[in-house]
Order: sequence, then structure tokens, then C-alpha cells
Amino acid sequence: MKPETKLGIFTVIGLFVLGFSLYFLGGFSITRTYDVNIKFQDVSGLPVKAAVKLSGVEVGKVKAIKIENGQVIVVAAINEGVPLYKDTHFSVVMTGIIGSKYLKAEQGSAASGLITNGEYVNGTDELPMDVMITQTMSSVKELVDSVNKQGEFGRNLNDALADVRRLSANLNQMVSTMRPYLTNSVQNLDQISEQLKGVVAKADNVMTSLDNGDGVIGSLIKDPQMKQDVKDSVTDLKQTMTEVKTFVGKMSRFRIYWDYDFFYMPQAQVASSDLALEIFPSSGFTFYRAGMANIGNEDDKLDSKDYLERNKLDLRFGLYNRWARVSAGMIRGAGGVAMELRPFYEHEFFNRFTFTGELSDWGRDRVINHRQFNKPNLTYGVDFRFNRYFSMGAWMRDALETNEFSVKANLSFNDQDISSFFGLATMAR
Repeated sequence: MKPETKLGIFTVIGLFVLGFSLYFLGGFSITRTYDVNIKFQDVSGLPVKAAVKLSGVEVGKVKAIKIENGQVIVVAAINEGVPLYKDTHFSVVMTGIIGSKYLKAEQGSAASGLITNGEYVNGTDELPMDVMITQTMSSVKELVDSVNKQGEFGRNLNDALADVRRLSANLNQMVSTMRPYLTNSVQNLDQISEQLKGVVAKADNVMTSLDNGDGVIGSLIKDPQMKQDVKDSVTDLKQTMTEVKTFVGKMSRFRIYWDYDFFYMPQAQVASSDLALEIFPSSGFTFYRAGMANIGNEDDKLDSKDYLERNKLDLRFGLYNRWARVSAGMIRGAGGVAMELRPFYEHEFFNRFTFTGELSDWGRDRVINHRQFNKPNLTYGVDFRFNRYFSMGAWMRDALETNEFSVKANLSFNDQDISSFFGLATMAR
């Protein structure tokens, strides 16, 4: 026999033996394991040799599945270096809607003790995915049938939609009716005010003529009683015109602004927003501010340097003039005072700079995000206004504690529609 033939036969036999070994010893592993017997009511679809995963990491295999005393027992071979505790939560889960099933383990507490080799523990029977899908589709079908067949839910849904349509139509009609008034009322206030001034001046002239007997009216009205009646009527007219002029003057000077602040702290990589309504009544030196500070979701996970307390009320009363604003009240959820200065208000360029300081929460003594705070909250900064709507600035927040540098952007605009509604409310009183 030639050497080449011998080599070929030897190669074929070697491949056959290798294939035979892989087939019969495929489940063989050199990793040492210990067995855990897990009791279930139903493990439909869980195959032998399925993975056992702890926190998403494979730590063993399903060694066997059997029935003992009417219960399904899943024998899991766990790698020896992976300890599991007696209150570990075992369940059969799927990798996806149509994925394969595996045995999921959620680690228990060390106080319950370690699971030993061959020990029996209880598994959690969860509703299989196919059953859940069947129940869900059944519920959807019942819902669709209820709507299509005008069941109770369908009738309620149709009635609700009809109410919404009627409400929407009424709101559209109301807005269409009010829009011309709201648009033109503010524009016409100055013109009305000037006309009222003329009416009051003419009423004064009529009163003077009646008192002196001058002019046509003075010469015609000789009866003292008639003359007194005319004087009383003109006096009432003058008083009415004065009250109307005062009301129109107040309404024309009523200003309301939306004020939005955005802060970003680069070092802590934390952002926050403030939103407030600023009301400037006709006095010319007082204002009110109402809004929310540090707007955000209180349930979000905090970063290590995030010390902002979210969603705090901001309610202030203040005084202002051309170069300063001073306010007091609830500032970012605590009592405090604030001051804004424009020392260069007469300069064409430098009057765009505003210097601001806020001091609040004087008695602060609490833990915020695992850090003790016991000093007042001092915040200060400078802003540069590019136009009447937008400004940017640099701020130091909570300077006595964290002293975090922040970049600030501000949007502010006058809302004439809300001003008109406030005026209407004043008229209603």
C-alpha cells in the first residue's frame, strides 16, 4: 500500500473519530459546576442546555428538566465561581417576542445564605409571551367590537368626541370674535385718551360760560333752575369723562412680559430653566413677578454635582426706575431679595449691561444630593442685552457653597393679548 493511500485512510478515520466525539461529547465541559433544582409550574419552550444568565451574564446551563410530585423541576448547572443566594429570583424569559427562552436569575441578599449543591428553590412563574399576546389581542378585539357595535364604550367615546368638537367650534368662534378687539384695543388707547382730554376741556369751557353768562348758552338760559340743572349735567359728564380717562390711562400703561431664562453650568454639565410672568401696572414704579425656577423632572437621576432643587416657586414684588430694580419675596422657593442695576443707563452702548444679585434661603441647613448646605444662596451675574428680546450673560450660582459658573440666555417679550385680558378683567369689576 502506497504511503499516500495510508495517509488518506488515516485522515478519514481521524475526521470520523473527531466528528463522533463532537456529537457525543458536545455537552461536555471542563468547567466545574454545582446543581440548583428550581421548581416551576410551567416552563413551556425552555430547552435543555438553555443559558442561565445573572444580570445579563451567562453563568451556567440548564442541565435537565423533569417532573417531581406534579411540579416541573429545572436542574441548572451553575459555574462554581458564581455564588447564588437562597432568595435569588429565578424566572423563564425570552430574548424577544420571537426569540429563544433562557433562565434568568436576579441575585438575592447575602443575609439569606448561599444555595448549596442539589438544593431546591422556588422559581417565579410568569405569564408566557404568547399568552400575553393572545390576551392583549382579545382585549383589542373587544374594544374594537365595542366601538363598531356602538357598545357602552363606543357611545361614550362618540359623545366625548362630539363634545370636543362642539367645544372647539365655540372656542374658535370666541377667538374670532375677540381677535379684532384685542388687536385694535391697545392701538386705539392713545387716540381715545387724547379725545377724552378734548371732551373734558370742552366741558370746562361750558361750565365757565354758564357761570359767567357768556355766549349763546349763557344768554339763552335765564331760568336759575334750568341753569343749575345744566350745570349739574355738565358736572356729571365731566366727572364721568375724568373716570374714563383715568381707566384708559391705566389700561394703556398696563404691561405684561413673558421672561424665560436658560442656565448651563459647564463644569457640572447641568442645565436649568426659569419661566415667569412679569406684570407692570400703571403706577410706573412697581412690578410683580410670578413663575417657576429650576424647571425639571424631580424623578431624574442626579449627577454627582447637581445640587439644584427642581420646580421652585418664584413670587416677587418689586420697585423699579430707569437704572435699578429691587424686589423681595419667594426667590427660587425661599425668602429673599434681588437687585438689578444699570449704572450706565444714559450711555448708548453700556446701558445694555445689567448687573444682578440674588440672596435667599438665609436659614438653609439641609442635605442636597448627599452634600450639606448651611449658607445662604447667593447668586450674581452680568447680562448683555442684544435687543429688546434677547440677552446673554455670565453668572455665578450659589456662590457661598458650590460657586458654579453658568452661562445664561434670556428671552423676554411683551404679551399684548394678556394685557388686554387684564384690562377687560379690570373693566368687569
